[in-house]
Amino acid sequence: MARAAADAGTRMMAATPHIDYRWGVDPAEVPERVRELNERLDAEGIELEIVQGGEVAASRLTDLEPAERNAVRLGTGPYLLVECPHTTVGWAFGLIIFDALTHGERVLLAHPERSPVFAGDLEGIERLVGAGALCSITAGSLSGRFGPAARRAALDLLAAGLVHNVASDSHDAAKRPPELLAGLRAADLELPGIADQAEWYLEAAPAAILAGEALPERPEPPARRKRRWLERLRRA
Repeated sequence: MARAAADAGTRMMAATPHIDYRWGVDPAEVPERVRELNERLDAEGIELEIVQGGEVAASRLTDLEPAERNAVRLGTGPYLLVECPHTTVGWAFGLIIFDALTHGERVLLAHPERSPVFAGDLEGIERLVGAGALCSITAGSLSGRFGPAARRAALDLLAAGLVHNVASDSHDAAKRPPELLAGLRAADLELPGIADQAEWYLEAAPAAILAGEALPERPEPPARRKRRWLERLRRA
């Protein structure tokens, strides 16, 4: 997977193992594992730097010790990547995020476009972003890898200016590869010009998040292309 990412032009990748009650990853071990992996990549001649992180389940967000949270913050910055649930949990998730933000946590929401929590609820994400959360969508959602509903939601978020970075959410080199540009190019069909803004979504904004710096000014989201069948219906 590291070779595939490097070959695709990626030079830095955040390792984000699931921090939950299922996989049993010890948050405290993540920084050392990242160091070991970077040594291995260097020995293999793979030009890719791994930085620490974790995809934290909301159920664990409330019980991690301060040292454990620090061990899975993204890069050297203050952000915690929090997984948007793949099951319907109502507004319990939103309340957990609001509480974390109120207590000073910096939160980056992982793949909200794929979560039933936000299905058809763009305003729910707007409220969380208004409270200080950032949003990360998956490149594969834009190319249809996760189905039409996820694709529509990802496009809606981009068009509304609610996306702060596009991530690979890669799991392997084949079925869930570390692709990035392909997603934005696919989105360009309905948001003409969004692929030209790839540098902001794939480099500038993620670099600021990993460093804990202010995000650079966001480019204006392109106007969404009207569907021809809808235009014909309106003319009729």
